[in-house]
Amino acid sequence: MTKRKDAILPILLLFRQQLFQRILSGLLLLSFLPLAISCNYYRLKEENAVSQEKLASLPNYKRFILRQGDNALELKEIALQENTLTGTVHPIPVELMPFIDKKPGSTYRYKKINEGVALNIVHLYVNEYAQSDNKVSIPVSSIKRIDVSDKDTGATIASHVLGSIGIAAGAFALISIIAVLLKSSCPFIYVKDGTGYHFVGEAYGGAIFAPLERDDYMPLPTPASSAKQVQVKITNELKERQYTNLAELLVVEHAPGVQVLLDQQGNAHSLQQVIPPHTVMASDGREYTSLLASQDSAVWSFNDAAPKMNFVDLQFKKPSGSQTGKLLLYAQNSLWLDYLYDEFTKQFKGIYNHWAEKQKDVPASELYQWQREQGIPLLVEVKTAKGWKTVDRIHPVGPLASRDLVVSIPLAEVPGENVQVRLSCGFMFWEIDRAGMDFTSNQTMTMQKIAAAQAYEKSGQNVRSLLATSDSSYLHQFSVGDAVALTFLLPEKGKGNVQATFLHTRGYYEHIREYSGIPNLVSLRAFEKPGHFYLFSRQRYTQLAEENNFPNLLTAHATTR
Repeated sequence: MTKRKDAILPILLLFRQQLFQRILSGLLLLSFLPLAISCNYYRLKEENAVSQEKLASLPNYKRFILRQGDNALELKEIALQENTLTGTVHPIPVELMPFIDKKPGSTYRYKKINEGVALNIVHLYVNEYAQSDNKVSIPVSSIKRIDVSDKDTGATIASHVLGSIGIAAGAFALISIIAVLLKSSCPFIYVKDGTGYHFVGEAYGGAIFAPLERDDYMPLPTPASSAKQVQVKITNELKERQYTNLAELLVVEHAPGVQVLLDQQGNAHSLQQVIPPHTVMASDGREYTSLLASQDSAVWSFNDAAPKMNFVDLQFKKPSGSQTGKLLLYAQNSLWLDYLYDEFTKQFKGIYNHWAEKQKDVPASELYQWQREQGIPLLVEVKTAKGWKTVDRIHPVGPLASRDLVVSIPLAEVPGENVQVRLSCGFMFWEIDRAGMDFTSNQTMTMQKIAAAQAYEKSGQNVRSLLATSDSSYLHQFSVGDAVALTFLLPEKGKGNVQATFLHTRGYYEHIREYSGIPNLVSLRAFEKPGHFYLFSRQRYTQLAEENNFPNLLTAHATTR
């Protein structure tokens, strides 16, 4: 047994104690409450590999600060043309002054009222630039560094929990370890840049059991224009067995100035003019138009208390003659869904492993049908002249990182000047940060599949052949700490073009659980009924709120992470 496992064993024994479980339940509920008295934190992420592609990917709603030596000016009206950044400079306004003298790597506190500013700052450090009146011209080659503000989620959650009940910091570290080891998730994906490996997401989420093996297309950070390779790490950091059948890099070459995403089938879509919805109405009867207009960590959490599927309706103005729209979502699953699935599996107690083994023989169609009936995938529908029509069901993407998702919306049967799209799922299963629609035609793009040049496990063994194709050979990662580092060589690109990269994986995973006792057969039979899982979600949420004396959570509509 490794030192890490020896250290974790006493923690797992502690977790089985009823009193400690009650404390954890209370902490879990508190983490969903946007407490006004708690603190929020952000940090600056330093990026030294500055490229035209990276600059083009920065949203125009960000607040840009031009830095040269000790001088700082706000940069507005930004445009990027032929390796030159142009704009107008202005004195730093009062609302930006508290965010000027900050350094990368450290955690800084901000007030909730200032979130729109604190989380949307970009510092551009330059060697030189040309200025005429208040207009500036900045060669991309002279930009030596970019510091981008981002929410420090760990510090913020710690503040929300610890600030409200005064628990010791050491106890929170203990809880963090438990949360990671007991969460129900999937392989973690990391990408290497100039400072090391950075977490980007989770692969083939929801593919529990062999029949649900599926493909996953994860967008990766844009490589620097001078990059020759992409390095990725696939790890097992949870109590599960992971079976990865395929891991390859998809490289889409396209013209600059557009975003490219792959849908669930691996089809490429170009996004040039994404517009926000002009109206957003949720199943609770409230309007949330401004909430989903931009990517800002303010989310719709599908937390309508009614005993039915939660939904949110998005309305977009349809340009004349449009035949297809491309729905863009920035979304993720909730940690609550992970917790809830674990509560479901606990009902099996001593027969869990027998039940899990039997799932290997259940047809995939039946397993997917159960997931759909319980509201686990994100259902995407479009309103036609004949009513709501199903367009897609988005597989889980995990709760630890949001992901850009694209869905092609057919418009041939959509009458009138508006397009209405409905997103539905179970109570608090998904979180939507941003929604938009692009009605432009797809640009010409080329896609190449790149097999890994190397794929080394920690032991030094090259397992490249196991991941080269989708076949009967799998990479097995059965223990916490297992990892494989892959290197993909980027192909040459055409002059003036840029490359978007995606990690295409295929696989499935199995949870490792050590339950004991007599199963709750009455409870388990109820889960055979359509919709019971999301009813169970609301009931469990209410139960925890009442047990821990948090009545305000019963009607809370928390919309920020």
